[in-house]
Formats: sequence, structure tokens, C-alpha cells
Amino acid sequence: MCKYHRCHIVPPYILEELAKRGSHGCKRTLNDSHRILQKRSTALNQILIEDFFVENGDRLIYDCKNQFQQRISLVLQEGGSKIEDEVANAAYATSGFVREYYRDTFGLNSVNGEGMDLVSNVHFGLDYNNAYWDGDEMTYGDGDNKDFKDFASAIDVVAHELTHGVTQFLANLEYYGQSGALNEHFSDVFGTIIKQQYLNQTIADADWLIGDLVVTEHFPGVAIRSMSAPGTANDYDRQPDHMKNYYTGTADNQGVHINSGIPNKAFYLSCQEIGIEDCALIWFQTLKSLWRTANFKDMLVILKREGQKLVEEKRVGMGAVAGIEKSFRAVGIEVQVV
Repeated sequence: MCKYHRCHIVPPYILEELAKRGSHGCKRTLNDSHRILQKRSTALNQILIEDFFVENGDRLIYDCKNQFQQRISLVLQEGGSKIEDEVANAAYATSGFVREYYRDTFGLNSVNGEGMDLVSNVHFGLDYNNAYWDGDEMTYGDGDNKDFKDFASAIDVVAHELTHGVTQFLANLEYYGQSGALNEHFSDVFGTIIKQQYLNQTIADADWLIGDLVVTEHFPGVAIRSMSAPGTANDYDRQPDHMKNYYTGTADNQGVHINSGIPNKAFYLSCQEIGIEDCALIWFQTLKSLWRTANFKDMLVILKREGQKLVEEKRVGMGAVAGIEKSFRAVGIEVQVV
């Protein structure tokens, strides 16, 4: 899980490069990340062993009033009417859409399956260029309006971050190395699936971009990441799209945002082969069957196993497993038949 590393939508290496260009907002965001890295460690140590009462996944929206502190003022909660703050309204609407997607599609009651409240903090910090899930709640910056803008209104950002919560409770993938890249991968997968549903797009219509709605015209690129063409979203996009270019360095928790480009490309190709709805079901069933230190090959083994089960149950098409194998082979990941 994102236990000692909050799961941010904007990778540190992009913020670092923008800071080198003189972005004070990105410098401030990086400094904040280091300053409070351990702030919530006690709560996160307890989150997976807490007893939860089965509830409804109610939404609570807090205004941080541009301070670096969460839950300052509760401004909107489940069943409430719209308020003057459009960012708060957007956080309420987008988190509700994500909640309903997981409930209607997979029968999942909130991120933990037991109706955990969805807490969103808006207007966090000053010129804060990020959004993150920290183990039990969401936090959104407004951006500096130079490179980034309002994170709470972007459906793919909200879906990406809330999916970190889903992953935390279903698979607890360690946020380091390949398991951490899978953690990021599943958030990008369901971020793009939910974005396409929210915008009523087909896979042919979709742009397959992550974070395109939070970057400005000044930002050196079109998005934070690309599912269809990893490494092309911006000038600092370091994602590979094949194992031959796998990042082996120590930055970014040993490449959690970087190497997620490889399974991301495989997912995109799988959708072209078998359709996004079949992929969504197979990927969700796979997530439920993964474990803390699972790697790329482990995921492919489980994808094939869960895919075959779903084929036998006639819940996905006959060619699902072959399509997934072909797509992963294209990015350099293969496993023997189990």
C-alpha cells in the first residue's frame, strides 16, 4: 500500500524538472511532500486492522483554505445541496461517480468494500501541484495555474487516486519496485476506464491520457501520462513501453510511476484485442487475487487464470486469454502456461 509514500498523481521527477525551470509551485509541492512524508504513518499502520462498520461510502468534502492541513472546514456532505465553491461541488460529483462505478460494476461498497466514508480535502496548500491518497482520505491542490490547475475536477485524477484505496484494501501492493508499478498501473487502468464512462467515450474516441485535464497550456506536454503511448505525454515523461527499456534505478521508489508504462501499454493493447469491458472485469478479478509483492509476471499469470475462469463462466469473450497474452508479449512480458 502507499504506507510511507502518499500516492500522488504527478510523479516527483516531473515536479523536479519543472522546479528546475523556475516553478515555485512545484518547488513548494516537493518541499511539502518531504516535510510531511511521515505525518500519517501512525494512522496508516492501523488502517488495515481497524474494524469497519458496514455503511454507505458517504462523501465528506473539506475546505483546507489553502493551508497545508487537512479537514479544516466541512463544507459539503452526502445528500447536501451544491454550494458556491465549484471545486468542492466537483470533488463531491467526481468521487460519487467513482463510488457508483465500483458499486454498480463490481458490487464493491466504497474503496474498502465495507462502506468507508470518502473524505476529500480541496484547496490544500498554496499553489499545490498535486493530488494524493494517503491511506484513508483524498487531498487535492488547486495547482499554481502556471503548469497545473484544479485537480479535484478531473475525473481520471479522482478515479486514479481513489483506486489506490481500492488496491490498498484488495491487494495491499507494496509501493516499491514492480509491485509499486502495479499499484500505479491499476490506478491508471481504472482511471482511464472511469474517465471513458464519465465522458461517454468508446475506446476509439478516447485519448487514453491521464491528467490531461489538470495541465495548462504552459505545461510542456499534453498530459501527465499516456496509456497508449507511454513516454510521449510530456517533455519529462520517462515511461518505457517495453521491458527492454525497463528502468532499473532507485528514483521514484524504484520506478513506480516510470515502469507502470509497460503494463499500461499492455492494458491498452488488450482493450484493442478484447474490449474494455472484458478487460475491466478481468483486471478487477486479478487485483483481488494479487498479493503485496506481486510482480509483472505474477500479474500476467493471474490475468490468464482469472480470464480463463471468466471465459468458462461466459462472462467474457472466448478470445480473452489469447488477446491478453498477445498484448503482454508485445511489451516483453511472457509466462508459461499454468
